[in-house]
Amino acid sequence: MERLELTLHPTKTRIVGLWTGEEGFDFLGMHHRKTKAETSESQVYYTTQQWLCRKAEERIREVVKERLAPANMRHKSFQEHLEYLNPKIQGWRNYYVTTYSQRKMAKRDWYILQRLTKWYAKKRMRENLTYGLMRRGRIYLPFTLAEAQ
Repeated sequence: MERLELTLHPTKTRIVGLWTGEEGFDFLGMHHRKTKAETSESQVYYTTQQWLCRKAEERIREVVKERLAPANMRHKSFQEHLEYLNPKIQGWRNYYVTTYSQRKMAKRDWYILQRLTKWYAKKRMRENLTYGLMRRGRIYLPFTLAEAQ
């Protein structure tokens, strides 16, 4: 540590026992935890898995909500929202691309779909109808916003 000229923050630094797999740690937007895995030949091994930490999930939700929730954003077109959100979504997808974070990324995609549907419903003043159809799976916005361009 001294050779690299690094110092530990006294309140943020903690020792985590990864051996049991009961606790993990957050670092650079990812939660790291030791877990048990099995090969196709039923051999058990332990590995460290990474997925989005809760704080990163909340920040992603904040960015999407800040863009789509305010009433003054209803006058913007769908294309304008795509041009703003698409680079961010692609960046998140590229940064958080691990095998173990796919479920979290699917939740994030679903959240963005919900926010876009709510925004569209409010823009067209048909909130109950559109949101109800989206919940029943009858309205589909593009799964990835890149497909819409």
